[in-house]
Amino acid sequence: MQNAHERFGALEFIRRTKDTTTSLRVYVDRVVVEPSKDPHSLSSAHLISLIGGDSEVGALWAGVTEGASFQIHLPGKPCMTVCLGPEAQCFRGNITVSDRKRPVRHLVAISSELAKTKPGVDREGARTVLCSDDAVFILYRLAYRFGLPVVPAWSSWFVKELKERKALRPLLGLGCSPVIVNGNKATFLKWIGAALKNRSIRITGENGSIAWRLPTTFLEGLLPDAVSHVSASP
Repeated sequence: MQNAHERFGALEFIRRTKDTTTSLRVYVDRVVVEPSKDPHSLSSAHLISLIGGDSEVGALWAGVTEGASFQIHLPGKPCMTVCLGPEAQCFRGNITVSDRKRPVRHLVAISSELAKTKPGVDREGARTVLCSDDAVFILYRLAYRFGLPVVPAWSSWFVKELKERKALRPLLGLGCSPVIVNGNKATFLKWIGAALKNRSIRITGENGSIAWRLPTTFLEGLLPDAVSHVSASP
């Protein structure tokens, strides 16, 4: 992927203790942030994907679990101070890059709110953070979370409803186009029932399983190729 490293952002973390000060800077390739209305307040980060060395990733893992704040620098955006909040979750792994003796360490951190979008978790939740604004993806993820009886053909109608009811709001993202959806299962079922009655949507007579064609942009392999470029950069 040519010039993939130019699509990285940066994360800075400073920790001061009685005897020492830890300061580090790493690259980030995926970020989802809910900007604060007050520019002087902390913004809420829902997802941060970063790469670094052993000590850097270890320190950042500790910072996330302790609820620390971080400085995020995104291309073409002002610097932001963000926090993943309490009960954030971390996932660590390795990325093997050609011409490197040791693998690069990879850390993905998500907020507790994003983690609760899994099926069966927080059934009464009224907000859903999503990493893509694609109409089919939005309907699929909400259906998956709440068990909604829907078909992919309703995606355009559903997103139109969200926009008209001001229940869809874009978030700030790097490597993705995140949104936040307001509404719970009861609300969405009410919309679906009304739309079926007035024939805004219809149930087809076709039998068989439902096939969802979801966008793959968020999962495209950016990291391995981009890391090799970043490693060679001064």
